[in-house]
Amino acid sequence: MGKRIWMLLPLSLLFFLSQFYRATSAVIASELMHDLSLTAEDLGLLSSVFFYAFALIQIPMGAAIDLFGAKRLILFLSSLGIVGATIFALANSFPVALIGRALMGVGMACALMGPYKLISVWFPPHAFATISGLILSIGTLGSIVATAPLAVAVNWIGWRKAFLAIALIHLFITLWIYMVVKDSPNEHQRGNKLTLHKKDWFKESVDGILLVLRLPSFWLIALAAFVRYGTYISIAGLWAGPYLEHIYHIPLIDRGKILMAFPIGFIIGGPIFGLLSDRVFRNRKAVALLGMSFYTIFILPLTGFILAPSPIMIAGVFFCIGFLTSCGLVMYANIKDLLPSSISGTAMSAVNFFTMAGAGFFQHIMGITIEKFSLHQGQLPSEAFSLAFGLCFCAAALGTIAYLFVKEVHS
Repeated sequence: MGKRIWMLLPLSLLFFLSQFYRATSAVIASELMHDLSLTAEDLGLLSSVFFYAFALIQIPMGAAIDLFGAKRLILFLSSLGIVGATIFALANSFPVALIGRALMGVGMACALMGPYKLISVWFPPHAFATISGLILSIGTLGSIVATAPLAVAVNWIGWRKAFLAIALIHLFITLWIYMVVKDSPNEHQRGNKLTLHKKDWFKESVDGILLVLRLPSFWLIALAAFVRYGTYISIAGLWAGPYLEHIYHIPLIDRGKILMAFPIGFIIGGPIFGLLSDRVFRNRKAVALLGMSFYTIFILPLTGFILAPSPIMIAGVFFCIGFLTSCGLVMYANIKDLLPSSISGTAMSAVNFFTMAGAGFFQHIMGITIEKFSLHQGQLPSEAFSLAFGLCFCAAALGTIAYLFVKEVHS
């Protein structure tokens, strides 16, 4: 158990960095728009390219994890992420910043699926959602650091130096993973590396992918994951910041404090949803459906169509959205339980493809939607955010309905 915990620490910190990178745009949005001369649509694309790059390599990466082991993929991709963070920090134009953000997305592509694969090997099946929830909660501290602490750092040393510092920390964590993580208990006992020479590895990977894609419940879970995380990260990781600035005229440091409610809710929700899935309901579908239903309801206040929340209510709404979206970890457990363990990496990465594609899609679409409204004295109208958040509400409702038809699995 001591070896397992020692392995989980750097893996959790890697996911911490992934959460940090993806959530920073909400705090530094104004600085990016000023320094790189970005429009709202440009900002949406710059933030979303992280998720597009992340998503594009999920399925081949998942097959590679199953065939060659998670550790190699984590180390290789994490190294690319360090390069991306450095390029982004030094970028003096929109195209260079796009390249940096894209490499950061590629670099973080294995930050959760790699640990998930290792958890499925090192821990018993009935503990998967609980351990995953703990990883998510620890990692989501990165989202907290990307709010008020990042705002303070940006005020002090600027966003560029802040990113250079985090790239150095990223390097340290990658070296830590290299030293302590093993792909299986057998490898840990032998002290040597697994061979890469696998017969018919291409056919095995294609067969695994096809088996996942033929499962009807996979597409329903993928749709729910697409809209759940896509709407969440678009709100929490990008547009909630401008929303607080333009609608409530809240300054940078105070915006960072309010945005902290999202990850705090997520941190608390992760272990709770894991325990509900593993120990209480013992039913992945019921827990995921419960979370999705209430998640959809709590997006509604942001639309302003029924009741415009006061500044005091905003933090509570943000907390509930963060808490409820952590039900997403149960979706990974759901698809894992529906398919053979030998392709668990492929199955979970396939769902993660849609998860991250949703993040890129919704951030970009919301940027295009908001861009259609004209600035008035440097401010965006409330109608711009009402329409953008209304799209999120409708999408989340669609994902909830889709999950009604997912096959039930008892853990």
